[in-house]
Amino acid sequence: MATWSSYLRIALPVPSALAAMMRTDRVLAAWLRTRRALSMSPVQLAARRANMWRKLQPVIARTPALANYAGRDLAEFPVTDIADLRADYGAWNSLGMSDEELRGLAAAAEQGAAVGELSAGWSTGTGGGARGLFLASPAERADYIGQSLARLLPARALLKRQRLALHLRASNALYSDVGRGRFTFAHFPLEASIEQSVAELAQFEPTILIAPPHRLAAFAQAWAHFPSLQYLFCGSEPAGEAECHFFTKRLGVRPRQIYQATEGFLAAECANGRLHLNDHALAIELEPVPGTPGYRPIITDLRRTSQPIVRVRGDDYLELDACSCPCGFAGRVIHAPQGRVSDIWRFEGRAVTPPQVVAALEAELGGDKIWQAEAGPERVVLHLSPPCPDANSTPISTPSATTAARALSQACDLPVPVEVVHDLSAWSGPKRRKVVWRDG
Repeated sequence: MATWSSYLRIALPVPSALAAMMRTDRVLAAWLRTRRALSMSPVQLAARRANMWRKLQPVIARTPALANYAGRDLAEFPVTDIADLRADYGAWNSLGMSDEELRGLAAAAEQGAAVGELSAGWSTGTGGGARGLFLASPAERADYIGQSLARLLPARALLKRQRLALHLRASNALYSDVGRGRFTFAHFPLEASIEQSVAELAQFEPTILIAPPHRLAAFAQAWAHFPSLQYLFCGSEPAGEAECHFFTKRLGVRPRQIYQATEGFLAAECANGRLHLNDHALAIELEPVPGTPGYRPIITDLRRTSQPIVRVRGDDYLELDACSCPCGFAGRVIHAPQGRVSDIWRFEGRAVTPPQVVAALEAELGGDKIWQAEAGPERVVLHLSPPCPDANSTPISTPSATTAARALSQACDLPVPVEVVHDLSAWSGPKRRKVVWRDG
């Protein structure tokens, strides 16, 4: 009987070039490590993380922002806000590169210029427009691919030829490296119109599609048909439960969520529909958010070496899911993030979280409507589609809008009025924010 190792060697090519062979072996090793970790107990995962932390110390010693703490326990390292990391990327790499060099490298990569083996680029960015720079060596990219294959696809999928369509703002070697052997890779930029994207995707005939929810929503509204599609993943921005049901109904495949940020590959949804933190490769501390049942992540990526991420505080608002998962992976289960800590609504010492807002509005509007809820100290504005929407949105009648505003006010016990404005005809990229807080 063939082992999973031999199956993966069949799925991944073994070119004649030594470098390509080494890359294939690294992907295989990462796949095997991750598959083993998926069956570990919480205690075993903790021991694995401790061992990985010890091995990371030489890298930390070469990273200016962290060097003075090398050799210490993780808890002794300072917590760094992501804005401070982004202020000087030169201090946050182990390669001796300056902030100016790294920004130039990422800018060149964005324009499609060859930048050598080191991969650099910019993240999609927050809803407010801030983007983060990321680095990855060939070994790190191989590790990322191996982890991703193990976390996202069943082993049997690796035995078949796959056509992977990445529908994000920009491509990068971090993703395109998978396009070898049985995997054919293609990038479809978000700047293209919905009609153009649908036509080009239909011609490519993807078996795997990764896209942000706002584009999946547009595809679903347009009744896009991709008959070859077998695996659908959404990431880079939140998606509500009702919205995911809408995607499933229209596109024919249930989407699974990927939670990834510039700080790392944080979580992935298993085949049972549970979003597990990647506790096999990251040490994610959960910092309580005052006045809420949720947390914000403090992220340490135990596999990254070019750009170490150690106790970096993210801004996503997370809530733990108390339900057990039969998939066997002991990684902690969270509810899909619905917004950022900075977008929690704060009124008179009380908080309204993004999941509360999403649940209230999806219960009334369903998953097929375009909306944005924007709050400030004195009012909430519910932005909805106009009476005559474009071809890629569903109209919301005045009675439904009034009912939705009332439902939001009652469900979240809002102390301020809710105003309805029909001014949201379509989502503009690269990333949407459905729940927004404007302080002042």
